[in-house]
Amino acid sequence: MISTENKNIIIHELTLPHINKKINIEFERGFNYLRGENGCGKTLLLDYISGLRKQKNALIQGNESILYINQSIFFSDRLLGRDFLQFFYQLDCVKHGKLVFEHYVTSFYGESEESQILFQLMEKQWGMLSSGEKNFLYTIILLSLQREWYILDEPFTFIDENRKKLLWDMIKAKVYAGHGIILTSHEEQKWIEEKAFIIEFTKTGVKRCN
Repeated sequence: MISTENKNIIIHELTLPHINKKINIEFERGFNYLRGENGCGKTLLLDYISGLRKQKNALIQGNESILYINQSIFFSDRLLGRDFLQFFYQLDCVKHGKLVFEHYVTSFYGESEESQILFQLMEKQWGMLSSGEKNFLYTIILLSLQREWYILDEPFTFIDENRKKLLWDMIKAKVYAGHGIILTSHEEQKWIEEKAFIIEFTKTGVKRCN
C-alpha cells in the first residue's frame, strides 16, 4: 500500500554544479517525463533526487522511498542473470526472489514466449548478454521491487522493439497503481506526451510544460 505522506517530490534551491542551473520544482506522484538535450543536466538532477549526490543548502523532500535505475550497470561477467536478481533481492530482504520475480513477470504475460525469453536470459552469464539484454533484465528486475518512486534514466537504450513494449507495459502498470515515475528517454512515444507531466530543462533551470 502506498503512503499518502510525501506524495510528491519537492526540490527547492538546488544548484546543479558546473552548468549553473537553479532547480525549484515539484514532481507530482504519477508519470513525469524529464525532457532535455544531452548534457543539459538530466542525469545530474536524478543523482540528487535519488540521494547519490547531496547539496548542503538544497531541500529535497518526498524521496524517502526511491529506486533509481540509472545507466551504470556494474556486475561480474561470470555470474548468471539469476545471481544478479538474487543480489538485489537480498539487499531488499526479499525471500524466495526467483519465485517472486517469476510471479511478477507472468502477471503480465503468463507463460508466453516473452516470459520464457526473459527467464532464459537469467540463466546466461552476464558477460554473454548483449548491452540491450543487460539493460532489459536490469530494468525489469529493479521494477519488480516495491517502492513509492521509480527513477528511470534512459531505460530503453539498446533494447529492441518487442522488449520495449514489455517495459512500457510494466512502467504503465506502476503509474496506474499510483506509484511515481521520473523518466528520461530519447524514444518518441505518443504515450509520453499524452500521459506524462512534462518537465523541461531550460537555460537556467527546469519548468513544467503542462
